[in-house]
Amino acid sequence: MTLKNVCCWDLEGPITVLDFAAELGRLLSKKTKLDLQKFNMGEFFEMISNYDDYLIDVPGVKKRLNIPDYQPGDTLRLVAPLYMYCFSDEELIELANNNLGLLPGCKELMTVLHKSWDIFVISTSYRHFAHIVAKNLNIPLDHVFCTDLNIKEANQTIYNIEGDVKNLVNVIFQNYIDNGKNLDLVIDDLNNFFWNNKESDYVKAMNLVEVRGGKRKEMAVERISTITHVPISEMVALGDSITDINMLQRLKNEGGIAVSFNGNRFTVGRSNIAITTPNNLGTLAIFESKNNIENFLDSWEKLYSRFKNDPEKIPSKLISKEVKNYFIKYKLVPEIENLSNKTKKELDLIILKQEKFRKKVRGWAGNLA
Repeated sequence: MTLKNVCCWDLEGPITVLDFAAELGRLLSKKTKLDLQKFNMGEFFEMISNYDDYLIDVPGVKKRLNIPDYQPGDTLRLVAPLYMYCFSDEELIELANNNLGLLPGCKELMTVLHKSWDIFVISTSYRHFAHIVAKNLNIPLDHVFCTDLNIKEANQTIYNIEGDVKNLVNVIFQNYIDNGKNLDLVIDDLNNFFWNNKESDYVKAMNLVEVRGGKRKEMAVERISTITHVPISEMVALGDSITDINMLQRLKNEGGIAVSFNGNRFTVGRSNIAITTPNNLGTLAIFESKNNIENFLDSWEKLYSRFKNDPEKIPSKLISKEVKNYFIKYKLVPEIENLSNKTKKELDLIILKQEKFRKKVRGWAGNLA
């Protein structure tokens, strides 16, 4: 039996430059419902994102706070009550439709992959955004694993979060801003707000949401393997942030292809390939070389200095004529590196390069982990 080709994509980063939840955060500054106009709510989202990194990064914190199920990307759970209170489903759908933020080459890449690959999306993104992007790329909605934002359920339950929001934004966030965005000074306040007051309406609303990040992305990979009857060792997965670490690590552990796509320190450490490129089509070389990946990586890296500034000079034996023509059309030469044979010093340099490029490609969203 011939195995199907299966690839799993994170959405925000490898497919779209947008961080939809972060964009919603910035838009809160225009909302009158919770009287947030005087605050820079984009900076508020950054504070919560940094707090998420603290919960994941610092050993023992989750155990001490008794939140063992907290996963990378649960930022989207922490801010969810604000969005459920201030936005309607229709607003979110309209916002998503008006700003997909697809990377250059994305539609062409997906058209090519659809011919011989089963494409899945595994994303922390709220369903409104993830489904609209998938529809635009002809990815079936049953191939999308994402985060449900239960706006209707929250509205039916009628949570009163106004007092909680004043504490979170007017007091804690304002203290964070007043002290030069020093997260350490508000850590205890954030811990108390989110984890020591389970009866608050804000926390009840927050707990309606289960974000598709961290371990839950790995669970999606397992589910996809079951559905498609393709072993994880035969899959390709691409991610760029802390929410992808479990998915990438699982593929790496099982001998699959785990790609850090314009990633950061979190993804480079869990992947076996790094791709640095401004154009989605830069990944095509990996997909067509899947069954001969080690030899391809070895040759690509050895010869890269000869053609890195001119795709016309890429040797025909390295990639197909079709892929080479795409690279020539877009004046594109992706940097593709084998992470499995690099020293710590070399890996550190790759991390710096990917993080710099990530910020260049994704703009403001590139600063988020």
